[in-house]
Amino acid sequence: MNFDQIIEGCRRGDRRCQQQLFSRFYNYSMTIARRYMGSRDLAEEVVSDAFFKAFTKINLYEGAMPFQPWLRRIVINTAIDRLRSNIAEKINQDNLTHSELYEEPTIVADLTREQIWAMLDSLPPGYRAVFNLAVVDGYTHEEVAKSLGITVGASKSNLSRARQYLRRLLRNEFEFFE
Repeated sequence: MNFDQIIEGCRRGDRRCQQQLFSRFYNYSMTIARRYMGSRDLAEEVVSDAFFKAFTKINLYEGAMPFQPWLRRIVINTAIDRLRSNIAEKINQDNLTHSELYEEPTIVADLTREQIWAMLDSLPPGYRAVFNLAVVDGYTHEEVAKSLGITVGASKSNLSRARQYLRRLLRNEFEFFE
């Protein structure tokens, strides 16, 4: 069955087609959700919710555009919705001094994927959301603010704090980082 037939089957509510679409894009969706949620279990919940939304709104998908960006937006929005509902305080504030916020970044190229995941997972949820939206997904601070329901200033501040948090983690965990 080709992709267009799978999409058409999903529009008709065909479970077999939905399963094929899910299987085809599960790993892609999990990678996105995992970055935002900080744990595999929460990411799986987001992916399930995102596919439910995708299946219920599949009629809005226009076949002329690529499917992945359409699904990506659904997964990101679902993760953001979950973060909003799970975070009592939308943005976690850390006790960083003003001078700590403006240190120059250093790039560490020898980290493994697992080390990077662990560091991102350790970020407070608000920092992780802003970091992923701004750095990984390329959102502007205005878009981040709108997505998370915060001010542009809070977006900028929390991105800076997320970076500082990661720098501090690198200093504490790896002797070679300076």
